[in-house]
Amino acid sequence: MPELPDAVVYRRRLADAALSRPIADTTVVDPLILGDGLEPHRFDKVLRDRTLTDTHRHGKHVFARYGEETGWLALHFGMTGRVEIVEDGTMPEYAYVQIHFEEGGALAFECPRKFARVRLVDTPESFVEAKDLGPDACRADVETFLAPFENRRGTIKGRLLDQSVVAGLGNIYADEALYQEGIHPRTTVSALSEADLWGLYEAIQTVLDAAVAVDADPEALDPDRFMLPHRYGDERCPKTGAPLETETVSGRTAYYSPARQPPPE
Repeated sequence: MPELPDAVVYRRRLADAALSRPIADTTVVDPLILGDGLEPHRFDKVLRDRTLTDTHRHGKHVFARYGEETGWLALHFGMTGRVEIVEDGTMPEYAYVQIHFEEGGALAFECPRKFARVRLVDTPESFVEAKDLGPDACRADVETFLAPFENRRGTIKGRLLDQSVVAGLGNIYADEALYQEGIHPRTTVSALSEADLWGLYEAIQTVLDAAVAVDADPEALDPDRFMLPHRYGDERCPKTGAPLETETVSGRTAYYSPARQPPPE
């Protein structure tokens, strides 16, 4: 499932190859991908003859400006969504929403499982507020990060996945950050000290920065430092050599190292 590092890659892709290119028209192969009741004819009418001029990202959401004071394209990638720039006319199989440029080429929004959404919104800020998204996991300072955890209940894994607490983390990078800090995913928030949460904040920054540096390919992370390459490989803790284990936490499969992340009492 695309998470914050993937969204960083897709925003850069838009910024590098889709800005300042006048839009000729659009194609919506499956209207299900359009969110908030947006109809294909309105999508086309709004974007036709426009130009994307700027990009923005918050958490797992990517935005591209087409208007002046207001008017942004909002992309959320669901479980299998991605953005591709198509220059040779060969559309990917699951390019359910396409934006065609006057000079040729197109922006393709793919989603094989159809959980992704494309929307037209006023501004990124108004969208973030309306969706009750928490601070961006990469941009929040430590005080902003810590504030939503005050008086929170439940497991730390569940809270990290709650986009109203912190925006951008999903299953795999939450697991990696908890692994780095030696915190079992089933640990309750109330059992963690401020120092624990501070350390977790630092671990999140380290993990996300490393993931962005390898273009959001978790298997390309340094296998001597990170658990994720082993999650997809030998399933052993890179620091202890002990087998990784899995457990369902907050409805998701959590990978962890019992040797490094002892379960709560």
